[in-house]
Amino acid sequence: MSLPLSESRDCLWQVETNGINPISATARHGSAHDLFWVWFAGNLSFTYVVIGAVVWSYGLSLWQSLLVLAIGLSSFVVIGYLGLPGVDTGLPTMAFSARYFGKRGNRVMALVSWLNMVGWETIVLIISSFTVATMLHLIFGVGSTALWLVVSLGISGLLELSLAFMGHATIEYLQRWVSYIFGFLTLVILLALLPHVNWHAVWYHPSGPWLAGVIPSISVVVAVSALSWVTTAADYTRYLPKGTSHRRVVSATTWGAIIPTVLLMAVGLLLGQSAPTLASATNPVELLLHWLPTWAQVPYLLITMVGILAGGVLCAYSSGLSLLAAGIKMPRSRTIAVDGVISITASLYVLLISQGFIVNFEGFLSLVAALLAPWAAIALLNIRRSIKISGTPAMVSWAAGAILGLATTSTVVFTGPLAVGIFRQSSLGYFAGFAVTALIYRIWTLNQTTYPFPQ
Repeated sequence: MSLPLSESRDCLWQVETNGINPISATARHGSAHDLFWVWFAGNLSFTYVVIGAVVWSYGLSLWQSLLVLAIGLSSFVVIGYLGLPGVDTGLPTMAFSARYFGKRGNRVMALVSWLNMVGWETIVLIISSFTVATMLHLIFGVGSTALWLVVSLGISGLLELSLAFMGHATIEYLQRWVSYIFGFLTLVILLALLPHVNWHAVWYHPSGPWLAGVIPSISVVVAVSALSWVTTAADYTRYLPKGTSHRRVVSATTWGAIIPTVLLMAVGLLLGQSAPTLASATNPVELLLHWLPTWAQVPYLLITMVGILAGGVLCAYSSGLSLLAAGIKMPRSRTIAVDGVISITASLYVLLISQGFIVNFEGFLSLVAALLAPWAAIALLNIRRSIKISGTPAMVSWAAGAILGLATTSTVVFTGPLAVGIFRQSSLGYFAGFAVTALIYRIWTLNQTTYPFPQ
């Protein structure tokens, strides 16, 4: 649900009134360079340090680990390409998706996207709440009681949801300043962690297995980075003026996401030798806190909070657009209330009742990712075209890939019957689902009539 184009607006510090309607030429603004800061801040999360440690836990050498990061993070180019339909049509990602999934089929896809986004919103709020509570303890000496955890959740929820409520222009503006200020501070904190690196052990670590080490770790990097963002790309490009260089859109998005991610993951894999428990730590934020000098502890916690919330804001904004694409009739700004009730309730349960629940929750999100990978395959094949038929080819191809992906995926809540061998400890099931979907869909639509975008 949205206002007529003549009444819509996207202004700084004003609530964005556009929903999933196409953005008119007169309402377009900005440049491709703005995307760099959106994705830089959105990926400025210290949780990537843990992923770097996970890569190291596969027993790889330094050069193998760096190769894994280079290959795995290059998948962010997919986000760049998936943003191009936004420039051409003015539509957000999950609204454009209806052009090849059909109206009914796309509602299912939009619901999957919404589940993924609201799930990550919740994870962000939980981590941010623990971080704020620790910061309050260091500064004011308060304990980690239920009251202060609730206060910490309130602070985190207010920041994340209020910015998403304001909408695109405000988010884009603040992401730039988060990148400037907290990007620099993040670099300072990372340098403060480097003295803990056992350089000799890292440098002379023997090479690990390629089939059981390098390949699975690449899949893990892709799964926790680019794959989680695939349904959001055009949400941040649809305001760009028509005719904006596609090359610059792809480049700004790709490098904006890669630069902070590769730095954080690289530090994580360097620390993995000195802190073998980092990859599986229940509270990695607190583990790293004890390694820092006193002067760096509060800045580190502040950076961790702001960095992860910057990504959470993107999740909250895009989840609202996905909810509209799923057929919910309400203004975009009100979708934030729906997300807020769900994510805050789930966060309260984890913080106050069962912290172990978060492990099962992350397992659920892993299963959702198995549904996103096949969608991404079809979306990539339709960046510059749309099929003039029903959504049957897309839905059937997606279903085939999703079934295979689930069958080859292992999580704490579900293990597929084919999740054995190399598939059991990796995210390779996502790639299997992606490949099968792309093959079926490409063959099915090979001789179908298509038309290019823009129309």
